[in-house]
Amino acid sequence: MRFVLDSNEYLFAFGAAKKPASVALLDLIAKPPRVHVIRVPRLIVEEIRRNLPGDFFHQVLTLIQSLTRVDEDLIVPFELGTKYELMGLKPADAFIAAYTEWVGAELLVSENRHFLSRHADLPFRVLPAEQAIRLIS
Repeated sequence: MRFVLDSNEYLFAFGAAKKPASVALLDLIAKPPRVHVIRVPRLIVEEIRRNLPGDFFHQVLTLIQSLTRVDEDLIVPFELGTKYELMGLKPADAFIAAYTEWVGAELLVSENRHFLSRHADLPFRVLPAEQAIRLIS
């Protein structure tokens, strides 16, 4: 399965305010054999950098680089972001939704973007880590 992990999943797995489901999800993804594909935009990496101390950020970045490459934000078509802004989403939320669609992810894992699931016509599902684990296990 291809999916995008929101920045809060990394923060809850590596930061001081740990959430067991976020830790378990990252463990599941990183464990061989790697059957799932994650995609990460630069925006999420920068959000992690702003919210984690240097050593913890380095651990996250090392993990990300072992699993995938970081996509530059400007590769996402502007029109796709506009589509989500016209749905009433704030720019950062619209970008994450546009990125998730653009990379063809079936799932956006997030603890705080659940409001996206109120849009029935999304080409991907939005689930918190606990539900994502059940889905991909």
